Amino acid sequence: MTEFRRVLFLNQYYAPDLASSGQMLSDLVEGLVEIGHSATVVCSQPSYESSVPDASSKEIRAGLEIHRIRMSGTKGRDSLIIRAIGYLRFLLFAWMISRKLIREEKYDAVIALSNPPFIGIIGALIAKKASVPFVSVMYDIHPDIVQATNWVKLPGVFFYLWNSVSTWIVKSAIVVVVLGDGMKRTIVETKGSTHEKVKIIPVWARPEFMSEDCPSPDTRSKFGISSDEIVILFSGNIGIMQPVDEILHAALKTRDKKFRFMFLGGGVGSVKIREFARVNDLLNISVLPYQPFDDFKNILLESDICVVSLAEGMERLSVPSRAYTFMSAGKPIIAIMNSKSDVADLVTDWDCGWVVSEMHTLADLLSDLDNDRSSISRKALNARNAYTATLGKKASVDSFSELIFNVT
Repeated sequence: MTEFRRVLFLNQYYAPDLASSGQMLSDLVEGLVEIGHSATVVCSQPSYESSVPDASSKEIRAGLEIHRIRMSGTKGRDSLIIRAIGYLRFLLFAWMISRKLIREEKYDAVIALSNPPFIGIIGALIAKKASVPFVSVMYDIHPDIVQATNWVKLPGVFFYLWNSVSTWIVKSAIVVVVLGDGMKRTIVETKGSTHEKVKIIPVWARPEFMSEDCPSPDTRSKFGISSDEIVILFSGNIGIMQPVDEILHAALKTRDKKFRFMFLGGGVGSVKIREFARVNDLLNISVLPYQPFDDFKNILLESDICVVSLAEGMERLSVPSRAYTFMSAGKPIIAIMNSKSDVADLVTDWDCGWVVSEMHTLADLLSDLDNDRSSISRKALNARNAYTATLGKKASVDSFSELIFNVT
């Protein structure tokens, strides 16, 4: 009879928080509990957005305990100073609560994600104190991603010290989990790890669609889309790491064709898109804020093609996993990114979309598709097949379960 494990998870974000890492962790933990493991989660009260209400400070149900740390006055992402104070507050209380937990309960492993960046320090120290293995799950690689995006200006010595801490976290872990091969190479080359120590476990679609799922019949009329338009959807955060210039140029070049460019989400880039559409009097661009879940699903299912972009230099630091949601819905992908990125490789290997390059721009591609729409349907089927064959929540949960058994 299999003896399942008891695992302590550390991450600032957890459902019902809106942060993607929190939503993914919630799916993962509940999936592990469902197959028999026990889990305790130390996280914060919902704090990704400033206006969200608190959740229960402590939840206990079959196989799962959740301990939430109050974040009064430090919620939201508008102020860098407030975020930094929130990080420090969470780290302090996560240390205190975790120490108490390992005195009261016997755990088999400690798993820390990467929100905030230094939570791995707490995970490694708690694991050492409890004499159990430590696993680091790096959905973001710090400080590399901050340096690459120039998100914040800091002295070089600060980045040196930060990288030293990240390297220590990696070396303290028995296994490091990343999202793709590019991230694995970065960990090996910049954090002193071995290839054997770094394991790739992709995330999954949120939500996962069934092949028979269809949009509501009134979706097009509700969002002002004509019946003969080809809908090109960009959904998610629109920021430094998700460039949209190529898409805007294509919208301008194809303004007289039947393409509707829908941007669904938020971020600094949404203002730029609205201004571009206004200045150029483009009626083929729609910009919508994040939508209720049912509306998001209907818009995605109604779309014909989905666009995923990743800034140059990010291909070894990040995997735009929103592509997996699009593929689960059976949507072909236009990948605007380095051709050596993980998503671009997936698109090419499975022929489930197109990789845009300087030699063949998005505007060129759309002109081709306007004359040959049959390839959209063919690549859409390939996208769905690729997701079913290589990805999925069950596959990732099973991989984590196997990892937990292997390290304990």
